[in-house]
This record gives sequence, structure tokens and C-alpha cells, in this order.
Amino acid sequence: MRSVSLVSGVMATIGASLMALAPAIAAPQQLLNKTVTLSWTAQSVQRDPAGKEKAVTSNIRYTVYVSSLGRLFERSSRSANGRTQGGDQGLDAAQTKMGEARGLRFEGNTLVANRGYGGAGGSGAMRAVATFDSSYSSCTLAVTHGKESGATLKRKGIDGVVREVLSITVTGPSCSVQSGNAFAN
Repeated sequence: MRSVSLVSGVMATIGASLMALAPAIAAPQQLLNKTVTLSWTAQSVQRDPAGKEKAVTSNIRYTVYVSSLGRLFERSSRSANGRTQGGDQGLDAAQTKMGEARGLRFEGNTLVANRGYGGAGGSGAMRAVATFDSSYSSCTLAVTHGKESGATLKRKGIDGVVREVLSITVTGPSCSVQSGNAFAN
């Protein structure tokens, strides 16, 4: 089990405008026509607007297909308390369907996925970094959450309620690479 602390300052720079300005780096040749799957569990303690605190376990999954032209197609989902939310993201979508800022890009031998919670009425951000081995046949995943100094991390839940995140721990981060398009049926 790996505890992820709420990172101040560093994550504050992750926002919709910054993600939109980030230069696109070409997908590595070794990942063309392959699918990368990122998944983890986030265990958090959250406080609702009425002040009630509860423990929430969310399962998060990102499936990213790197086309033969190097374009990134993303399907993401999160499930908690018997509910699931997710969907496909457009190629250049700056926001998720819930209004969260999003970014997905390559930085050298890493694939970086960002979520900025501010657009959906929350505050703070998440960053998932998949680091590939030299052959791009396997990868490892690191996930961090953060907030601006002095601010509170908040995120809109699957039920549409924005809650304060008092603590969050990421467990079981997993990253895999497979040949082909996971979305093709």
C-alpha cells in the first residue's frame, strides 16, 4: 500500500490553461497501434457540504489507444459505492464530460494523464504518470493528488455532489501495454 500525500504548490500549476498550452510530443514508435491501461484504487475520506465525513473507495481506470498515426484515444472510468461514471474523451477535448480539465500527452518515455478538478466545481488535481521500459513493452504507474497551498482538495463525486477530500491513499497502481486497439470490436 502506498500513501499519496496531498502535494501543495507543485500540482497547483495543473489547470486547464496549462494543459492546453503543453506542447504535444509525438508518441513513441514502439507504442503505435497499442493500448496502454492504467488502473488504481483511491481510498479517501471525504466531507460533504453538510459536514458529514465518510470513507470512499474508488476504482479508476484509463484505457489509452495509441493509433498508428500516434493519436491518443482515451476511455476513462471511476466507480464507487455501486455507481460507475466514465466515457470516451475526444481527441483534443480539454475537459471531461463532467467539466474537469484533462490532459493526456507523452513526455519522453512517460505517458502523463492530468485531471484538474476546478472546472467541475472542485479544486486541486490528479496526475498519473506511466513510465515505460526501454522496449515499451511494460510500464509502471505513479499517481499523485495535489492542491494549491492553503486550499482544500475538492472533487465532484459520481453523484454530482462536490466534497472536500480530507485524505487520499492510492493503492494497487497498475500499468500494462498490449498490442492492438482495445476499442475495436
